[in-house]
Amino acid sequence: MREPGTLRDGEHTTPHGETPYSPTSLLRALTADPYSVDTLREDEHPAAEATPPDTLPMRLLTLVLAIVLGVIVAVAVSDLRADAHGADSPRALLEQEVLDSRAEAEQLEGERDALEEQILDAQGEVLDEASDGGAERLAVLERAGAGTALTGPGVVLVLEDSAPLPASPGDATGAVNRVTDGDLQIAVNGLWAAGAEAIDINGQRVSSTTAIRTAGSAVLVDFRPLSPPYRITALGDPEQLRPGVREGEAGEYLSEISTRYGIRTSWEAGEDYTVPARSVGTLREAKVLDDSAGSGAGTHPDTPPTDAPSGSSTAAPSGTEEDSP
Repeated sequence: MREPGTLRDGEHTTPHGETPYSPTSLLRALTADPYSVDTLREDEHPAAEATPPDTLPMRLLTLVLAIVLGVIVAVAVSDLRADAHGADSPRALLEQEVLDSRAEAEQLEGERDALEEQILDAQGEVLDEASDGGAERLAVLERAGAGTALTGPGVVLVLEDSAPLPASPGDATGAVNRVTDGDLQIAVNGLWAAGAEAIDINGQRVSSTTAIRTAGSAVLVDFRPLSPPYRITALGDPEQLRPGVREGEAGEYLSEISTRYGIRTSWEAGEDYTVPARSVGTLREAKVLDDSAGSGAGTHPDTPPTDAPSGSSTAAPSGTEEDSP
């Protein structure tokens, strides 16, 4: 056992006699002359013993461990990706649930259409037995409420999203300018103003009480989501409808969004287009019609006022009040 104050072989002292790692020497070492303090040799440094030797076997061992770790990480990532795209992954389950819901909705719509046909048949039998002209008045009101399908010549105006714009640095794909509900409202009002007799958008009949709105990134027509491209079918004189839209405010607007935002527009014309009937709403209230209710049968009541604001709704035909589907 060595005496206090003595040093082992190889140890050295500070200018004040303490060992280099003595806590009491810290303040003195900070104020001492650094040139009078002996530096530690590499073989005496505390970290020298913890550092593995840089030899060929150690390098080979490090390389093997790195390869094994890389293989483990690659296998783990591959397994995670396989689970994410598997049949029982959360994404696949949600997609299947959406498809099942759509199929169920289509089935319910078919059952609803069949029940509506039965109701119409029973209603027709009752009206045929009556002698007060109820069938004729009902036909006028159904035509006013877009409750009957129509066929004839017309045009199709197609609005489609822009092509992908040039991608920004760091982005894989460019942005896409979408067709909005406001674009469809202006196009539909322009067709009404040009003399269209009946209009539908992707199979959804448009009447004076139709709402064209948006929810998130989806465009809704009477609360039915539609997907682009949007085909607006309008019955009427093709030689009148197309020039009427192009020469009006709607044509200027469509030309501007096509030039500035890349929204693609195209026209088709034909002699045999069909627009479907609008879904019948739920009857909430009814009243007896006056004798003069059918006096306007000579005009086409399906066309809304051309000066109505875009997307606005007007009153339902007289004699019925119904909720929009």
